[in-house]
Amino acid sequence: MTLVRRELLTRTGLAIAASAIASSGGTAEAVAQTVAAPPPTLSDLEDWGAVRAQFALSPDFIHMSAMLISSHPRPVREAIDEHRRGMDANPITYLHQNNRRLQEAARAAAGDYLGITGSDIALTDSTTMGVALVYNGLRLTPDQEILTTEQDYFVTHEAIRLASKRTGAKVRKISLYEEINGISEEQIVDRIAQAITPATRVLALTWVHSSTGLKLPLRQIADALGRANADRNETERVLLCVDGVHGFGIEDVTLADFGCDFLMAGCHK
Repeated sequence: MTLVRRELLTRTGLAIAASAIASSGGTAEAVAQTVAAPPPTLSDLEDWGAVRAQFALSPDFIHMSAMLISSHPRPVREAIDEHRRGMDANPITYLHQNNRRLQEAARAAAGDYLGITGSDIALTDSTTMGVALVYNGLRLTPDQEILTTEQDYFVTHEAIRLASKRTGAKVRKISLYEEINGISEEQIVDRIAQAITPATRVLALTWVHSSTGLKLPLRQIADALGRANADRNETERVLLCVDGVHGFGIEDVTLADFGCDFLMAGCHK
């Protein structure tokens, strides 16, 4: 099953809203009565004006803050309203009936979007939590190192610093560039590939850099790591771990397209 971004937005928002109504005692017929307006179809979203109309953003501003947090489109707002009503009406029963089921539905939807199974998805409170859990959950030894870049986000730097403190593994930072103007994908990949040593166990990267907008060529980096890992055993191969929050949902890609071992991303952007 292949889902593009707009289809995922439409399907998951409406599916969660419908399941919330049904689980709180409603029927399939009640869905049409409760949702104020008919759901947008894929054809409805072909027009940019129709896409913009899904958001309740104030027309008094030009909104360019999606880097921080995004406004909810209409299907998501309606799903939130349905959940709020169910929680207010009978919080304990609502949680028992829906918590595990909707968690599994969310994991399955995310898995469909990334081309993997829901069992490969872990739900966390934030990207920061995901980054911290991954790096501090890795089994590292004092003779191994975590390789990252000077341009990576401070959450990554802090998470690997704490992982180093716990395991004894070293942290090494390289610069992706001296000047970002004119930097090429080939140059970035070459810098990273040249920095890999026999001690490198983890490569910690950020897909899209919020400070500059630089988007790393993850597939090419993964291919370079594949060549470096060709003669390594399982406990020594370099793991590619990526903070993908600024690109997740923007680029229509699957996990296989990245070639990474771990992708940590929230959905709020």
